[in-house]
Order: sequence, then C-alpha cells, then structure tokens
Amino acid sequence: MKGAECRGEVMPLGRIQAGHLMEKDIPYYHSDAMGLTLATAMINRSCGAIPIVDEQKQLIGIVTEFDLLNALMRGKDLETVRAAEIMALEPKFVRQETSAEEIIKMMDALHLIHLPVVNQEGQLIGLIERSDILLGYLESRLGPLQS
Repeated sequence: MKGAECRGEVMPLGRIQAGHLMEKDIPYYHSDAMGLTLATAMINRSCGAIPIVDEQKQLIGIVTEFDLLNALMRGKDLETVRAAEIMALEPKFVRQETSAEEIIKMMDALHLIHLPVVNQEGQLIGLIERSDILLGYLESRLGPLQS
C-alpha cells in the first residue's frame, strides 16, 4: 500500500483506510489554471483528475478527463478555458480515516473513479483512485508490488 504503516499486515477492506491507499504526491491547481495545463498534467502524471484548490489548499473543485473532453466537444479551446469554467463544484471527497469499504460504496453509488482526500480542515492531502484500492488489497495480501 502507499502508506508504509500497513505493509506486511493482512488487513480486511474495512480496516484499510484512505490514508493508507491515497497518492500523496499529486498535482493540484487553482481555479485560474488553463485547460491545456490541466490536460498536460493529467497525461504526464497518468492521472485522470486534477483537484482544484484555493490559496489555503482548501478543495473547491475537481477537473476530470471527461470535463476536458466535454469542453472540447462544446467548442472550447483548452488554451483559453480556465478550470473554474469546467470544474465540478462541490466535489465529493473522503477523509484519510474513511475505510476502503466506504470508499468503494461511494465510488459505486456515484460512478466515481477518483476521490480527493482532505484533512479535518478541508485541505487537500491526497487523491485515491479505484486502482489504488485494488493495489492496497493486493499488497496487504502479497506484499509490495510497486517500488
């Protein structure tokens, strides 16, 4: 798992938490970021979503690959469209203590692939994707799979 504190310990999904699974080194941008910048970051980092934060790193939105593709379909130019124009407002998120089971249920019910992880103050601290949950489960059974 991404959180080293669980390595080697077989844990049921109910005990694996977002803090164990989340990617901590994630790109994030402010609402004035251009679509082209966001698209480039997604491709370079192989991630499908970019959290949007304010000056205090409070989560205020999220831009996904679909948001960018939909902007293109509406005739927008990624060189001029800003995150504020295309981001999902009031994004869904989890806290670092949210269990993997809760995350799976939320992702399933809302058809989500990515969920930002915030601390108690609402500041962005990570991002979790569905594949992170599978990786966490496998690593809890088999040990580290990635270096």
